[in-house]
Amino acid sequence: MKINSLKLVVTFVAALVGGVASAQDAGDVGLVNSLQGDVSYQGKEGPARKAQPYMRLRHGDKVTLAAGGAIKISYTTANRQESWTGPSSFVATSSGGELLKGSKPEIVQLPSAVPQKLARVSELMNTSRVGGLVVRSVKAQSASSKEEVAEAVAAYESMRAKAAPSDVTPELFLYSVFQENGMVDDLKIVAKEMMSRQPDNPEIRQLAQAALNAR
Repeated sequence: MKINSLKLVVTFVAALVGGVASAQDAGDVGLVNSLQGDVSYQGKEGPARKAQPYMRLRHGDKVTLAAGGAIKISYTTANRQESWTGPSSFVATSSGGELLKGSKPEIVQLPSAVPQKLARVSELMNTSRVGGLVVRSVKAQSASSKEEVAEAVAAYESMRAKAAPSDVTPELFLYSVFQENGMVDDLKIVAKEMMSRQPDNPEIRQLAQAALNAR
């Protein structure tokens, strides 16, 4: 009986671990920060589609870049940002892009606090498109909230020092932190900074406007 019980426990644990791994494999792994030229992606099922700015990539998505194409991805499951140029192709995974053809990407390591907050950006973008993004001011911050914000600002400054002038990934990260903590005044400052860096980007303008309209 004890042996059989032990076998059942081992089987259950193995199934549980396998299920968790499968769920992670099927989930979102990255956020597209910028695009240039002809870039497409294809999931494990379905046809290839044209990649879009600030879309989420899932584990197993194949990304193909034609000559002259470029894509920058911040992984929400790993502390890294990758810049790929075409002609090339790769598969997005939870640990980063796996090269299929072409040149390896340029890789920038991100602060550990960044991936979780960047994972919210695509959702914030989608909500702002339909006018549903609500930001409510929080009058008093808790000690833990103040600590989180201080760490986020330090991470932002580190990212900003390494990023290209037109790359708004650092601002998107800080936007997510300020929005989550109800810091309206700071959020508006970040929103204006985003628009100054990418004034012709409708996605950024829409997200920034949602913050500027907040009270």
